[in-house]
Amino acid sequence: MASADFIFHLTPYDTQKLLPQVSKALEKRTELLSRQRYPGLWKQTDRLNARAKGKSRSRLRTRVMSVLCLVLGIILFVPGMMEPQALFAPLVVGAFAVAAGVGGLWRSFRQPRNSFDKSAATLLSGLEALPADQLPKVSFSAQEMTVDGTQTTPWTEFTFAVESPDAWLLVYEERVILLQKKDLVQGNAQDLGAFLAQRIPSFATV
Repeated sequence: MASADFIFHLTPYDTQKLLPQVSKALEKRTELLSRQRYPGLWKQTDRLNARAKGKSRSRLRTRVMSVLCLVLGIILFVPGMMEPQALFAPLVVGAFAVAAGVGGLWRSFRQPRNSFDKSAATLLSGLEALPADQLPKVSFSAQEMTVDGTQTTPWTEFTFAVESPDAWLLVYEERVILLQKKDLVQGNAQDLGAFLAQRIPSFATV
């Protein structure tokens, strides 16, 4: 086995801190895979995003517009209900306006959720079943990654890595390993980031 340049002694994951970071890391990996498979679609998406300059409608503006639609809809809908034959057009427009207002208010108050949170939580639960004295040791050399001194994986098997503020997520042989920066006991985080970027084809930060 080659001498290790970096060594981790794994400890239980800090789930509360890592969950949003791992979720973003998984989202980034999905985006990169999608970009590789559908470059034309992403070219158009990037063009539209550039025109928008990162701007999006605020929740407050959405709520104000939704309330206006709701009020306008009620004003048109109620008379239309009283005389549907004579006021059919206002009845239909009012119904649509009420629906748009209610839908807009629901979306503006709904708590946003990342669709990758569930996968991130599953990944973070991976070490919870292991006793503290059985948590593995992971080391990196110039040639390979080694787990517990016996399971080796050459760098040619790694396809993706992403660095977050507190961890690295590595993908290899259809498997994923998450390493906390606080578990790095040999080497330093900045050097390891450069080390991984040189050896893994797709490397990103979140």
